Amino acid sequence: MSRYHSPPFQTLSFLPLFLFTLFPLSLLSPLLSQSPLSWTSPHDPCYHLDGRPRHCLSEFINTAYGVPVTMEDLQQGPKTNISTLTDLHNPHNLTCWTAAEGSGGGDWTLTVPLGRRFEITYISLQFCQQVESVESYPISILKSMDFGRSWRPLQFYSSNCMGTFGRPAQSIALTKHQETEPLCSDPRPLQKHRGNVVLAFSTLDGRPSSPDFDYSPGLQDWVTATDSHSKSRKNTSRNLVPSSLYTPLKPSLALSDLQVGGRCKCNGHASRCRRDNQGRALCQCEHHTSGPDCDVCEQFFYDRPWQRATPSQPHPCVPCECNGHSTKCRFSMAVYQQSGRVSGGICLKCRHHTTGRHCQLCQNGYTRDHSTPLSHRKACQPCQCHPMGAVGRWCNQSTGQCLCREGVTGQRCNRCAPGYKQGHSPLRPCIRKYHSFKCFSLSHTPGEECLSYCPPSQARVKMNLETYCLKDYVLKVQVKSKERSGPWWQFSILVQSVFRMGSSHVKRGVQALWVPDRDLSCGCPALQMGRTFLLIGAEESGRSWVPEERRLVADRTTMALQWREHWSPKLRGFHVDEFVSILEHIWRNLALLSLAHQWILCSEWVPSE
Repeated sequence: MSRYHSPPFQTLSFLPLFLFTLFPLSLLSPLLSQSPLSWTSPHDPCYHLDGRPRHCLSEFINTAYGVPVTMEDLQQGPKTNISTLTDLHNPHNLTCWTAAEGSGGGDWTLTVPLGRRFEITYISLQFCQQVESVESYPISILKSMDFGRSWRPLQFYSSNCMGTFGRPAQSIALTKHQETEPLCSDPRPLQKHRGNVVLAFSTLDGRPSSPDFDYSPGLQDWVTATDSHSKSRKNTSRNLVPSSLYTPLKPSLALSDLQVGGRCKCNGHASRCRRDNQGRALCQCEHHTSGPDCDVCEQFFYDRPWQRATPSQPHPCVPCECNGHSTKCRFSMAVYQQSGRVSGGICLKCRHHTTGRHCQLCQNGYTRDHSTPLSHRKACQPCQCHPMGAVGRWCNQSTGQCLCREGVTGQRCNRCAPGYKQGHSPLRPCIRKYHSFKCFSLSHTPGEECLSYCPPSQARVKMNLETYCLKDYVLKVQVKSKERSGPWWQFSILVQSVFRMGSSHVKRGVQALWVPDRDLSCGCPALQMGRTFLLIGAEESGRSWVPEERRLVADRTTMALQWREHWSPKLRGFHVDEFVSILEHIWRNLALLSLAHQWILCSEWVPSE
């Protein structure tokens, strides 16, 4: 059994004097206080008086205050909880804890579960012993960053460091790498007062880079802990058992107080660390940060990556710029790097018919209304395209200009262009005015001449094998540009697919297509810039070209059908059927030749007498 007793002395007035020599004056007042987490500043320390964010720290507290300490005697048996080591310390009514009698001075550990991540500044043990008895015990201090699942040593104390822990006695880290490694030092001389001693370990003492703590991720990780372990042991074995404080029992050591001074790990984004109803300390995050350690950005504040605040730069989380059309976004490091490390937010689920990274563009079918600000919910208005004069229902997102059919003009494509007049076909709402053109030397009007000159409408042509085999070539082309060349028009087309070709061997790519002027003037074929067509035509023959020069020609007999995507598999099937029919035709011819050859041989054979 463990026991508690009051020592013959009533006060430890030496403790404040000792801490004045170990810690800065700015840390002493909260260090000595064991009051609940609080803040009494008249204004929020995380912001300047003008509202600008700044680096801030949570209150400096005794993180072990009121936390039951788990004691385990590794030789005597089960773990026990001790509450007197971390209760309100009263030097006038001191209570000491000591191991059970008869334990033989075996190894025991003291574990302090802090309940969350803290940035630890010091760990102190106050003994109720003579100095000589304490100095003869090796002590190890460890920490856990994962709530006790694994342990990492912070400091070793021994009068014989090399013999006990296999480490040289050293109080100052000599290299940057050593700053995050445990050191071993002689605890003598311990602070004494009225027969009592205090052993205090400072996490940054002896670390030359400690003045740059806010800019050193290594030191920040070094002081972070969720649990503290102390162990004292009688033997000198190097096999360390995870614990925060170690104390051997030669005569048994007696403890009166255990403190773990530090701050809630809020990464410079909180000045308050409140306890909830369950007693857990929670950062009251500012700067639009969130998470248990203020280590992530709030929803929608993803325009820049999260960073820890420093005295020179608070690094607040910045909202995404979505112009009021979205409340969701994500961060893209690639976009952030491309912007020169200025902005990396990408808006999601833009509303009010907007789109784009910042919801700054209008969706297809909508145009920007410049009479309203970009953040207005009606900043994008539907395109007002005429259903007959426009091709589709989309328009330029900035100007609202619709894509007009041939011979149609106006922002909405609602009137005929100069030189055109209103037609009677929904596919050609405006037709050219023919004043001087004569197809033939007949007394008909130009409109009548074109009606008799051009073949019937191709608007309802059925795509079947008969249509496919009707002409010499079948091509999928996109019209790029055109220019006049005498009685001809030369079109620049992009041949995207060749389904059937004659002897001209048309290849994919940019080609020249020649159309007679009189055929084009009558609208047969009707080719429009930027559109994709299926051309079904015959090869030119008997025309006065340069000798041995062949050209791709489209005339009034050529079928120019606006492309439909569902034609592609059907046309490829026709191509295979045609190839199979050719092979069958060749096979039949070969079979006939073979039969003819046998007949000739039989007719020439004369039987022997």
